[in-house]
Amino acid sequence: MGNTGFVGSYLSLTLSLMDSKILGYSLKKKDKRYLSNNPEYKKKIKTIYDDLINVDKYRNIIKRFKPQILIHLASQPLVSESYINSKKNYETNVMGTVKLLELSKELRYLKNILIFTSDKVYKNLEKNRLNEKSPLGGEDPYSASKSAQDLISNSYKLSFFKKNKNVFLVRAGNIIGGGDWEKTRLIPDLFLSNLKKKNIYLRNPNATRPWQHILDVVEGILKLILVKGKKISNTSHIYNIGPNSNKDMKVKYFIQKFIDSAPYIKIKYKFKNIKFSEKKFLRLSSKLIMKDIKWKSKLNIDDSIKLTSKWYYEFFKNKKQIINFTSQQIEFFFKKYR
Repeated sequence: MGNTGFVGSYLSLTLSLMDSKILGYSLKKKDKRYLSNNPEYKKKIKTIYDDLINVDKYRNIIKRFKPQILIHLASQPLVSESYINSKKNYETNVMGTVKLLELSKELRYLKNILIFTSDKVYKNLEKNRLNEKSPLGGEDPYSASKSAQDLISNSYKLSFFKKNKNVFLVRAGNIIGGGDWEKTRLIPDLFLSNLKKKNIYLRNPNATRPWQHILDVVEGILKLILVKGKKISNTSHIYNIGPNSNKDMKVKYFIQKFIDSAPYIKIKYKFKNIKFSEKKFLRLSSKLIMKDIKWKSKLNIDDSIKLTSKWYYEFFKNKKQIINFTSQQIEFFFKKYR
């Protein structure tokens, strides 16, 4: 679910390289630059295009597919958008998840459900690293919807799936990588501003964020399912997926590092005040996933920036071959770090 977005596209391409049988369900991205709108992607990944809220209409198709693993990535992903259309934010992130979990009751072959939430689920007091036992929060519409998603998913595990299905709740930090075109996100804004030869405006330049590359996150998701999905647990598997401590960095330093790494970027950044609440300090602890399945991020901040910058350079140079280039980056990563 949500295979047309940034994380979903990478995860789907990785699974296709593993010869997995995939059925995607997602809204079609309006921006044609997304990987999921590429004809080569569509050849590899069969997708049902619709809103998650309408998933009941496709229950028979999904049941005939006999899924053993369900990965839920479909969401309204932006804090800023949750202020503009809070009702749609809750419909997608909360009720969409409820409908999906209700359908999961009928999927007899389904053994593992992974819900991809967010590091924004936590009540962030901006002091220490947030771990899986930190209290949940919800001070803005987006954070509240993701916290509710977590609580609801856990309640389904304890109420309906205790003996027959695993539920994974994955809370990830800030993800970068090629192929993200979501508006108001830092890296897409940087490249789109460069195209227009306009300066980029940073809304929270002194904010500290846990930066990590998309391929580290994809590996974490797959390893969790492969290691922890072999037998049914009585409780939900709840894990942070975040970078090593040396990849926490202020936004202004991160963006300058990115600009310095890409000589074809000719713009500068400026500061801009924002009208909505956003925490300045956000750090995750990933000690639990490191302990339980021996996962840790492989790419340092320089490697993450280099891979991301190279992807966008290749996209603007030869977008018709971008699926092939993305697959090469995926294969190189998993070959080097397996």
